[in-house]
Amino acid sequence: MNKRISIITMSIILLLTGCATTTTGPTPAGKNTYVMSRQEGAFPSGSEPLLAEVLGQANIFCTNQDKEVNLINSHENSGPYILGNYPKATITFSCINPTN
Repeated sequence: MNKRISIITMSIILLLTGCATTTTGPTPAGKNTYVMSRQEGAFPSGSEPLLAEVLGQANIFCTNQDKEVNLINSHENSGPYILGNYPKATITFSCINPTN
């Protein structure tokens, strides 16, 4: 019985691990620009506003430098969400001095 519970527990942990949303970056892309992305896990819910979330993370990054986000480029992949083509949003941005 304990072995069966252990297998079920491990299955649930692996399932939940696959559902994680991950953010990468900001990664320097040259000349004061950065690339940042956010990707949903193996079982997309379709409810993640990934582009808004990655823009929010970029805003935090620039705000920590007392600067504003200057969005250069953005991309969201579209379905079907199979074979590793999970929802993903990628932006290229720079941090600029605030305009008053």
